[in-house]
Amino acid sequence: MYAFVLLLLVSTDSWTHALYDHHDSATFFASGKAWASGMVPYVDFSDSKGPLLWLIYAVAYIISPQSVAGVFWLTCINYAFVFAWLYKIARIYVSGERTAMLAAMLTALFIFYPWVRYETRAEDFALLFMLWALYHACRLLHGRPDDGGRAVRWAAGVMGIGMAATLLIKYNVTAIIGVMALFVLHVAWQSGKLWQAGRTMVVSFVLFLAPFVIYMLAVGCFDDFIAEYFVGNMQVVARQHQHMRHPLFMLIGHWGAMMPYLLAGGVSAIAIARCVTRYRAFVATVFAATLLLTVTNAFWLYYYALCAPFVVFGAVALLRSVERHRALSMPSCLAIGAGCVVVVMGMHMAHGAAWAWSDTPEQRTFDSYVDMMSQVQRPRVVYLGMHGMAFGTAVQSLPACRYWVSQSGATPAMDADQRQAVEQRRPDFVFVLKQNDCPDWLLSLGYVRHPNDSNLPALLYSSSMSSREVWK
Repeated sequence: MYAFVLLLLVSTDSWTHALYDHHDSATFFASGKAWASGMVPYVDFSDSKGPLLWLIYAVAYIISPQSVAGVFWLTCINYAFVFAWLYKIARIYVSGERTAMLAAMLTALFIFYPWVRYETRAEDFALLFMLWALYHACRLLHGRPDDGGRAVRWAAGVMGIGMAATLLIKYNVTAIIGVMALFVLHVAWQSGKLWQAGRTMVVSFVLFLAPFVIYMLAVGCFDDFIAEYFVGNMQVVARQHQHMRHPLFMLIGHWGAMMPYLLAGGVSAIAIARCVTRYRAFVATVFAATLLLTVTNAFWLYYYALCAPFVVFGAVALLRSVERHRALSMPSCLAIGAGCVVVVMGMHMAHGAAWAWSDTPEQRTFDSYVDMMSQVQRPRVVYLGMHGMAFGTAVQSLPACRYWVSQSGATPAMDADQRQAVEQRRPDFVFVLKQNDCPDWLLSLGYVRHPNDSNLPALLYSSSMSSREVWK
């Protein structure tokens, strides 16, 4: 219920938010839709994310083909488990169930920090596996002694699954879980169970990957997966470092908003050391690894989303001292939880949001573009030199080429694939940023330009006669 209420109020996938305010999440939804519609990943369409993320969005599309309601419900389930793992982590360090519950609820203030997390992204689903691994690592390192080796086996198995799952979502998170895995292997070595733990970790890793590998080999896209997801991504990141400002400038430019966020995570990771007697540097080490892996490539603030859950350790350290003086009652816990919801909602309203009930020029332009696209059955689209948006969500549009959306740091080959598709008139609709508008070229190819006087960044070009008639 806590996850549902929070997401209902602040998630862009909720009925409280307008559809046009989707960007990366719209691309993920379209990729899942393309896969569910029979297109081959990394051959017929591609992006910088892994197949597990697209599978999640394919399920969301099957639940609700013409809206993001399916994404909303899957996100609710995801965050229900996220808060469950936060609660279980807190229970390792506190005796009271209410105290642990409150620690988990307080962490929402930073998980849903709007300067970092606004729309649903890969980090939201990777967070589930990261916290699952973190719980089992903390239970092994800081919990009761493990006489029978059961905690070692569980921790090793979860590390393997977590690394495999995040490898198939966004593989920088895999390295974070890898740091936890090193601690698990150290405990296994000390207890004489290193071979068993290592074997369990490898087997669980391989078993989770196997269905994806078998599928991609069967449809003939495994080589494309390697070339796109690993080699292509490294080329894109290298070009980002070459052509964009260093990620530190992004952090410095938003220091006022990011300082309390990162400070809370760092202080929390250090504070928990006072509550344990062994492996006292574990949480601080994992937080430092998370921050280091993030700051080197964080061209956008949402990369820092994985720093938020460490605040649960600070909440634990604070509430342990409160617990010594007075017991927490259920009404007080629920009142504080309700207060967290109010504060999160207030932050999102201050940050700005596209509410569903707002009648704005952006909403009207978005609706007119969607109405036009709806006249073509399963239209093919290209976002020329720009990130994706949600214009095609309600009309079940499909990618017109492999690189149908552009990434920051796109290679010349990616740009050429888009331009070739447009020159061959494969897309029914082409979107282009206003500042990058190229009317002479697009008009010469027979596309029709449609105006946009709102603050929506995209202009629409159509090639469909039915779309032109609707516009007239």
